[in-house]
Amino acid sequence: MKQLAFRNILKNKTYSIINIIGLSIGFVLCYLVFSVIIEENSYDKSWSKSEQIYRIITEDSSLGQVNSNPQAYINFGYELQKNFPEIQSASHIRNNSVYLNLNPADPNTKEFEGLEAEENVFDLLDIHVLEGTPKNRIAGKRNIMISKSFKDQYFPNENVIGKILLSADPYAEEQKEYIITGVMADLPYNSVLRTSIIQLIGRPNMPLNADGGGFYFQQFIHIKPGTDIQQLTNKVNKWYSEFLTNDAHLKTHFSLQPLTDIYLDPLGDSKISGNQKTNMIFLSVALLVLVLSCINYINIYAVRTIKKVKSIHLHKVLGAKRSQLIKSLLLETSIIFGIAGIISFGLFLLILPVLTSYLDFQLVFVKEKLFLLAGLSLFIILFLSLIIGCYPAFMISNIKIAEALRNKIKTGNQSEVWIKRALITLQFSISLIVIIGLITIKSQISLVQHSDLGIKTKNILGINYFSLGKQVHAVKAELEKISGVEQVSITRWVPSQGTGHFSKQIPDPQNESNRIDVNFITADQDLPDILGFKLLKGRNLTSADYDGISEGKDDGEEYKIRKVLLTEGTAKRLGITELGFLHPQLKVIPVGIIADFHSQSLHKAIGNTAVVAMNLESSGSILIKLKAGQETTSSKAIGAVMDKFYPNRMLTYEWIDDLYQQAYAKETKQAQLFTLFSGLALFISALGITGLLMQSVEQRSKEIGIRKVLGASIANISNLFAKDYVLMVLLATLLASPLAWYLSNKWLEDFAYKIEVKWWFFALSGLTVLIITLITVNLQTIRAAMVNPVKTLRDE
Repeated sequence: MKQLAFRNILKNKTYSIINIIGLSIGFVLCYLVFSVIIEENSYDKSWSKSEQIYRIITEDSSLGQVNSNPQAYINFGYELQKNFPEIQSASHIRNNSVYLNLNPADPNTKEFEGLEAEENVFDLLDIHVLEGTPKNRIAGKRNIMISKSFKDQYFPNENVIGKILLSADPYAEEQKEYIITGVMADLPYNSVLRTSIIQLIGRPNMPLNADGGGFYFQQFIHIKPGTDIQQLTNKVNKWYSEFLTNDAHLKTHFSLQPLTDIYLDPLGDSKISGNQKTNMIFLSVALLVLVLSCINYINIYAVRTIKKVKSIHLHKVLGAKRSQLIKSLLLETSIIFGIAGIISFGLFLLILPVLTSYLDFQLVFVKEKLFLLAGLSLFIILFLSLIIGCYPAFMISNIKIAEALRNKIKTGNQSEVWIKRALITLQFSISLIVIIGLITIKSQISLVQHSDLGIKTKNILGINYFSLGKQVHAVKAELEKISGVEQVSITRWVPSQGTGHFSKQIPDPQNESNRIDVNFITADQDLPDILGFKLLKGRNLTSADYDGISEGKDDGEEYKIRKVLLTEGTAKRLGITELGFLHPQLKVIPVGIIADFHSQSLHKAIGNTAVVAMNLESSGSILIKLKAGQETTSSKAIGAVMDKFYPNRMLTYEWIDDLYQQAYAKETKQAQLFTLFSGLALFISALGITGLLMQSVEQRSKEIGIRKVLGASIANISNLFAKDYVLMVLLATLLASPLAWYLSNKWLEDFAYKIEVKWWFFALSGLTVLIITLITVNLQTIRAAMVNPVKTLRDE
């Protein structure tokens, strides 16, 4: 039986190669997608207490919908630990950038992703100290632990315990000293808490307020094994409601998020995060491409019946049992699938470095388990081969011996013909869904990249948030002297980076039971000119508006009434039609109305916004508008000015239009990958059609010869084969369109501003598949039609 299986594969090399290529493409895509999904689902599972560590989530429903904040009031975790025996320990832990000058002789500084945590972080995480005693904090110093790899890279062969490093923190006016108190083993890469530096801090001296207010900090708790999390959550919320004073009416509740869920559900902006929805999209597409490959195999294997059955049934005459023939046919399928699996795994190993570089994502867990995953994958591939090979194997073995030996086999009964057509239609439908998805993504990216933001972003350089100091006015004057600089503004908001500097919650005039957020952008008088705010009514802000016009008290706190610009949508929402009057809830006086603008990417809806003019000296950002064509020379001059006034600071320079485009980086990569997947899907479909047509043309070679003798043209013969495929493409377009429409709209849900999925998406996709199908059909049929009829009509 083995010899028969190998003989059939070698005898039909062309068909075998078509199948192996198609299956290899499907397998390698599945390898790549599965490896990313397996890696992302491994995050934070390597900690010994990972199943018992939870993050405290604050859920605020005061705006009429639940908003989840991945932080809680400072010391909330410790209060829970004191009141609930189920909670064994708690710690403030948050990701925080560390800016260091590693070499005093070198002015260049570096930014490192660090953690800020209390000493009891050792009770939650597996931190193995190799050198020093970091638990004994040195008072008055910024204590840090560094990883072994950090030490080996920057301080090889050096005793670093007690070493002083100077900060280059952009948020501090003076350089601070960090002292290294310990060296730890490298923490897991596949963790949201991965870092090479941990800054150990003391417990914040800030008791939990009973009035429902306070400052936030990310906090984790360690819960006893076997604890019912839902019951504990209910008890926590009941305790907190009783803890609050009677006049505290905030709609705040708390939930507990497992540490192992944070990577795929970060509940906010996070540099270390994944996306479950994106994973499912690409997993679905990879599986669809694999299904295409399997359909190719089934169809090509099935239509080879006539060439195979005579030799197969001779074995029956010679005494071979039906079960032996089925085993031989299944073995042939397993060999082809096995070869494709081995080739695809080799391709996977070659492509893996390219994938990790493209995604900027290390597959640490996958590389550790590579051989285990390879063995499991091979087992799954062989199991799949048995399932896929069953239909053609049983179909061939069921043909009667007499018909097989007399070459009287029908080309297929009605049910088999419909099965083949159904599989081809399914194949076309899968290709159409992928192409429609590609058109949707491309169209949406085009919309967000070319939409009018309501502000000007071109040639505007932003120096991100840092400690300004009183010298900022001299800095602004120096920057304005640079020949390539048009304008400079000091601001606490950078376009695309959030909705503003702070927000106020006030009752919704349209529904008093709800509250709305009004976001405040604070900047000097030059911001409206630099960003090109369109003034619709009233006047712009001036330096005379910096100090406010009146003082009073609100709940015992000092405040100033300030003059502001409101966006058009905000004025309508608040019912403001007249300017120059105090708004009692906002405590501001609107003096102008400007056109709405997108303060963030088009993922988010335009919010209620007020612009306040202030004289900023503590902290903020600088926006600089440059003349076109002088960006490079002006940027160098700007850097020299900033280095002069802010030495030993690591400042970040970014172009504002780039910041908006970066917000769509995920979708851009999705479009690139969908382009690849669409191309592969069409290639595999064309490959399958080629195999089917080669077999069909071979079976109908005499018919083609007779038609040529009777005067049929090459076009007539091509149409003879093409008409069935045209009908199948049209049917596939009708079948695929509803599902593609639904999936496209689900993907678009991530955007507040989005395209409509239009009819021409489906028409263009159908036309693309049809053109490729007709090209494939015509290439094969024209080649067959050009053969001399004498050769095809000669008796064998």
